[in-house]
Amino acid sequence: MSDHPNYHGFLHNFAPKMDKVLDKFRTESTREDIKSNWFLDLMLLIVKDLKKFYKPISKIGNMKVANLTSLPLIGGVLAATSSWFLGLHWMWLLVIGITVFILILWCLIPSYKDKMLNIYHPYFHLPAYKKFRSIEYELLNHTVLDKHFSYTGLTQYVNNVLTRQHEDSKIVEIITQQYNEQKEEYKNRIKILEEKEKEIINTYKSEVEILNDEVEWSETVVTYLVEFIQEMYVIMHRIASGAFDYSDLKLISGFTIYQKEKNNLRRIADIGTTGQTPTLIYLNKIYHNPWVQTVVDAAKGKKNMELPNNQPKEGYEVVSFRFYLGKSKKTWIFSLQIHESTNPRASQLALSDDIIDKTVMYEMLYGLCMILDNKLEEEKQMKGAGTNDSTKTYE
Repeated sequence: MSDHPNYHGFLHNFAPKMDKVLDKFRTESTREDIKSNWFLDLMLLIVKDLKKFYKPISKIGNMKVANLTSLPLIGGVLAATSSWFLGLHWMWLLVIGITVFILILWCLIPSYKDKMLNIYHPYFHLPAYKKFRSIEYELLNHTVLDKHFSYTGLTQYVNNVLTRQHEDSKIVEIITQQYNEQKEEYKNRIKILEEKEKEIINTYKSEVEILNDEVEWSETVVTYLVEFIQEMYVIMHRIASGAFDYSDLKLISGFTIYQKEKNNLRRIADIGTTGQTPTLIYLNKIYHNPWVQTVVDAAKGKKNMELPNNQPKEGYEVVSFRFYLGKSKKTWIFSLQIHESTNPRASQLALSDDIIDKTVMYEMLYGLCMILDNKLEEEKQMKGAGTNDSTKTYE
């Protein structure tokens, strides 16, 4: 014998009775604000049943009542009782009548009340049930709120649960499979979200690095410009004081200056370089030293201020340009020798337009060369004039 209660058998016997109760409740009003006028309805039921008391009884079993009244004893009792009542005063008759009515009600009210509280009785009265059996009313009334609920349906459901265990196991297997699939799906979604998050973070880091680089570059540019302005400040004061010389042209980097003389180039200045450029360059020569190739290209170029450049050695850049000095009628070739790793400022100023247009830088060098050439010519003239005066004085 099983230790588990037989819920299925209990529901099988219990369901039909409870479904009748539910049907009864569903036919009645189940509003929460239902009012209990049970006593008035009870009185109406009693009045309704009065006709049963006044309906002549013709038989009791198989015996006619008329035959009973014909008996001497019963007939005598009825006659004596009727005579006694007729001999009383009307006030007594009224008191007796009221008393009898109250006694009848006193006896009938409990009986009718029980009928009104009996769910299976035709006189069942829902308001009276709500008043006198409120707990049962709340339980049953809550059950009927779902119109599709029935204890027979519950019994069938339990029966299906007990008899379809194999199908239930399949359902569990399907649910488990769906759960695992959804679990894997959510894992993949989480993985995708994590990858997107990492991508966003990496993008953010890249943007931050770019901004940091831009800030660092801006600071570098400001530093370069401040240094350049400071050097220009020194140069202007040296020009004003008459101390301006070839060394002041090292505004950007080390340089070499050649002066064109027919088909040859003669070196007239070499500041801040390794000194490996030749003193004299023959333009008719086919092959030249890589360090002076741009000088030759600039000298043979069709236009002034062209900027030929090459890399004679890894890490070095040579840029040359030609210009004409109108006052002294000289042609100079100015050659910059830039070591990018040790002089990054020169790379930016002379090879790039990121800070200042590089042509502006070469125009400034050209202007400074004109100032220097004018100074040198004036000094040369002054020396020549001084020699003649001294000779005249000596004579």
